Amino acid sequence: SCEFNNKGPQQRMASGVPPLQLSKVPPRLPVEEAGIKAEEDEAAKGAPLSSSEKEELERLRKRVQFLQRRVYELENTGSGLRHRGSVDTGSVRRGTRRLSTIAHVAVALTRSIDGGMPQDSGYSFTKDELARLVKTSFDNTTPADVKGVVLPEIKAHFRGGCKGIAQGLCVSIDKGLASDEVAQRRKLFGINEIPMEPQTSLFVLMWDALQDPTLLFLCFAAMVSLFIGVVIEQEPLGWLEGTAILSAVVVVVMVGSINDYQKESQFRALNAKKDDMKVTVVRDGQKKEMSCHDVVVGDVMILSTGDIVTADGYAIGNSDLMINEKMLTGETFNKRKGEYEMSPEGDKVLRAPIIFAGTFVQEGEGRMLVVAVGQQTYSGTMQQKMSEADAEHSRSVLQQKLDSMTDLITQGGAAFAVLTVLVLFVRMWWAFRQQHCCKESWDNHVHWSEVLSFLISGVTIFVVAVPEGLPLAVTIALAFSVKKMLKDQNLVRHLSACETMGSATTICSDKTGTLTTSRMTVVKLFCGSRIFDNLSNVTLPNPLKLALMDAAVINTMSKTNLVAGDAPGMPVYTGNDTECGLLVMANTIGTGGGPIDYAGENMPYKDIRRRYPEDQAGRKQFTFSSARKRMSTRVQLPNGKYRVFTKGAAEMVVAICSQRTTAEGGVEPMSAAARAEVEAVISSFADEALRTICIAYRDVDFAVEDVEEAEKNLIMIGLVGIEDPVRDEVPQAIKDCAKAGIVVRMVTGDNMRTAAAIAKKCGIVDPSIPMELQVIDGKTFRERVSDKDNRLIQSEFDKIWPNLRVMGRSTPLDKHLLVSGLQASRLEGMPVQTVAVTGDGTNDAPALKKADVGFAMGIQGTDVAKNASDVIIMDDNFVSIVKAVLWGRCVYDNICKFLQFQLTVNITAIVVACVGSAVLTESPLTAIQMLWVNLIMDSFASLALATEDPSKSLLNRKPYSRERGVLSKTMIKNMVLHAAWQLVVLGTLIFVLGDTCQPGQKMCDCKRGLLSNLPGLYDTGSHPFHITSGRPAGFDLAATAASGACPPAFDPKNSSTFKKSRGVMIPHRDPGYCKHAGGSGGNPTQHYTLVFNVFVLMQVFNEFNSRKIHDELNVFSGVLNNSLFLIIIIGTLLGQVALIEMPGINTAFGCTSLTPDQWVISLLLGFSTIPLNIAMRFVPSSLFPGSD
Repeated sequence: SCEFNNKGPQQRMASGVPPLQLSKVPPRLPVEEAGIKAEEDEAAKGAPLSSSEKEELERLRKRVQFLQRRVYELENTGSGLRHRGSVDTGSVRRGTRRLSTIAHVAVALTRSIDGGMPQDSGYSFTKDELARLVKTSFDNTTPADVKGVVLPEIKAHFRGGCKGIAQGLCVSIDKGLASDEVAQRRKLFGINEIPMEPQTSLFVLMWDALQDPTLLFLCFAAMVSLFIGVVIEQEPLGWLEGTAILSAVVVVVMVGSINDYQKESQFRALNAKKDDMKVTVVRDGQKKEMSCHDVVVGDVMILSTGDIVTADGYAIGNSDLMINEKMLTGETFNKRKGEYEMSPEGDKVLRAPIIFAGTFVQEGEGRMLVVAVGQQTYSGTMQQKMSEADAEHSRSVLQQKLDSMTDLITQGGAAFAVLTVLVLFVRMWWAFRQQHCCKESWDNHVHWSEVLSFLISGVTIFVVAVPEGLPLAVTIALAFSVKKMLKDQNLVRHLSACETMGSATTICSDKTGTLTTSRMTVVKLFCGSRIFDNLSNVTLPNPLKLALMDAAVINTMSKTNLVAGDAPGMPVYTGNDTECGLLVMANTIGTGGGPIDYAGENMPYKDIRRRYPEDQAGRKQFTFSSARKRMSTRVQLPNGKYRVFTKGAAEMVVAICSQRTTAEGGVEPMSAAARAEVEAVISSFADEALRTICIAYRDVDFAVEDVEEAEKNLIMIGLVGIEDPVRDEVPQAIKDCAKAGIVVRMVTGDNMRTAAAIAKKCGIVDPSIPMELQVIDGKTFRERVSDKDNRLIQSEFDKIWPNLRVMGRSTPLDKHLLVSGLQASRLEGMPVQTVAVTGDGTNDAPALKKADVGFAMGIQGTDVAKNASDVIIMDDNFVSIVKAVLWGRCVYDNICKFLQFQLTVNITAIVVACVGSAVLTESPLTAIQMLWVNLIMDSFASLALATEDPSKSLLNRKPYSRERGVLSKTMIKNMVLHAAWQLVVLGTLIFVLGDTCQPGQKMCDCKRGLLSNLPGLYDTGSHPFHITSGRPAGFDLAATAASGACPPAFDPKNSSTFKKSRGVMIPHRDPGYCKHAGGSGGNPTQHYTLVFNVFVLMQVFNEFNSRKIHDELNVFSGVLNNSLFLIIIIGTLLGQVALIEMPGINTAFGCTSLTPDQWVISLLLGFSTIPLNIAMRFVPSSLFPGSD
């Protein structure tokens, strides 16, 4: 065995002390010696095991466990038989030794196959074996499992417990490690850090963002546009459209990836603050304070009240440590630590030795032997499993709908494009067949260019159909909301979760800290036969008040304190929560509810502690025990006598009280009537889910030392009802959820009575449903909805969940089953569930991952829970979750607003492009003008419409179901009717406006259009519509082509097709005539500039209409609150003026200056969409397709 002389393993070997190696401890059985040796050699070489070998190894491990249990049972049985003298003790001893030897050989063999500790390490246990000890202890907590699994494992494999483990790890429990051993232990057992996954680089995030199908298609469209503009058409600005589309893609990729990078950086910074903590260990025989990252396996760590445990360990001795394991198990009661101790009846585990990393020392002091650090701890292995799990988040509900819709629009655009090109080719063929003007014969210089223009028109229609502004709008809406949500205490880790939360139908919430304040508070006091609900106004005689305050303060642990917090008047609890609640009660009674400076020393409870200090002569504390369910403290009074203060479980303390105080401050016997009154109060407090504690005292003439003597014939001062109060804002938040169609289900580890009472106070319980259908305990739920392999039985689950509101005594498995069942349910008459889940413990991680949106608690949450979550609630408050719902719905609606605007533009633009190309052989709007309309304006609109702040009215509607289409009937009505109006206006302007002129004809001689004689509004003497047609000459002159309006094609044999000048034939048809007649030439005209201007202004004013998607009447409500919207509208108008009026720029965009009257007409036609929007409210939405 190891000598505990604080020498490292290498030093012990050098000094002649052989290192402990388990493979050398038991004698090897002479069975297949060579085969076993060969297997050990092969394992030592690190050769990988085949699947069959792994199966064999697993079978071997199970046999080992069976052998260990048999050893344990035989030893216990043998001990009992030997005691009765009914068996040959020699036979029992030999059988036990034989089985024990076989078990040790099997353990050594499995360790050798697993690739255990290096042969010269000097330690008996590998890090994997120690980790298995921790996991076995965590997984087996019932008395039966402890007796049948854990204790045999510890006895057979870990030398009986703490001392054996310390011996195997070569460490002195008293002196701790030697400093020179640390480096080797760190190398063999690992470091006490759980490394985070390397942060994804910005370039990788950008590449991932670029994989969006819509963005890939836009890149393709941009390449096509660049090729046509630069290579084929060779226009001076032919590169502009393709470059602009690529610029939009770059903006989308950059905004999304940079936002993701910043969120991840924020999350890492949040965790970094908590990672490094100071701990106290024993090394070289002395206490040393160091970083928790410097702790290694074998360290003896000192724990005290308020400490967070930073490694897994084995408790040394039977200390008074009380550990809060809520972060791991979800259970709210504290657990005592020490060697395993069972209740006399054997039905309870009173103590357990394993202390887990991430848990909290609620009270007491003690030491533990560190057995696992970093990734080998239980929480470390959980986090590693979560990291190894598929971390890919599926696209959100809205994104999936938008993907489907984008595919449909793209297919429709492609169909329109192909159809338009086919129509153009058919028209060309028919024109050649009928010998139309310029179609008498094929001219390579003219007609190949015309064919190319057909193809370009098709591509233009295709590009116009793609909603390229949509990805940008989604990204901007999410990024904008994420930044705003941080102010509402929501740190969003995954952007898609922001929008998904708006569709939530169920929120599965924890109780402690989320619905409640996580601060044990005295809410009721029974004293002097009176019940006080308001501690600020306790009307009792001063002596009785002082006795009550003294009893509440003196009989508490010294490390229980109240310190100043961030909020004034709201102290931070340190130590035992229940005792902190009693200290607050003493302060409140002592000051009469007045203000208290928790940063100072002038507090009633501290005055009492100064009068009765911890080191006062004659003071003694009788610590709490689970058998007595109470604790007592003896102090010496100024008169030399002694007073014993007692507090504990009400039933237990009242039973040993012989008297009680009266309202006048006196004392009366505890008669049967008085005892019945007290018991009735205890029962009423229990009905309100209050934890009832009785406070009593006794005066004695001597320093009583025996606890039984001290705790008898007590005088009851009163009863206090303590609860973790519901947050003030939670009931209203629950009402808001109900109004919004969201069902809140409370999932807690508390007992059923407490859970049901808290649920009633919160408003979670539905009074219209029988209580027995709403409340269920975790065990019953698990047994009903899952089989023996914990697989969900959906049919049984569907019988429970519609009415379920509260689950008490639940485990993380229950929460995972609940989430899985809700998501999988397709119960008729119920919407498909979108589930949000809250969690703070390590074991909540699977449920957080499984949920559509996982909320981790920022204050109480473990790192594992946070890593598994989508959103971190910074203040652990349920109200922040409701705010996340509000923002989620706002994001959804904002994207729908933009979509309504975008598709209205696209419908109009596609129809104009199709009709223009098919009828006029060219679009009235040039490619660069379409770029301004379809790209630049859409990008601006995404900023304007996707950045609206939420309003409380969003909670007045039910959540959108997963099956609901993204386009509602109202949205489709708005799009169709607005697009129809715009097409009527634009069609009139395109086909009716403009004077038709013959070649070489003067303006005054041209044939006037129908609107040419209308007077102006600004200048009544002008005629704003008396302008030259911008339509192709071939279209305008087609009707008069037969009368000679079309110059004849040149034919040298036909003198009517040319004239001679000085012997040279000059064709009547100019060589460029056909090119211009086909629509491929000409200068900018006021006609088409006016068409372009009206089109743009109608879109600008329609942005106001698009702010409302639920048939609201006033489209201007709240517009002044969105300064960005107003800035973009003004900027768009200024940009439009620049495009038309600024020389050089207007030429590039195919425009020319307009007159003041033409501007007035453009503005009036644009504004016409506002009154039209009001009139459209009278058109039933039910007439249109779409979702309800």
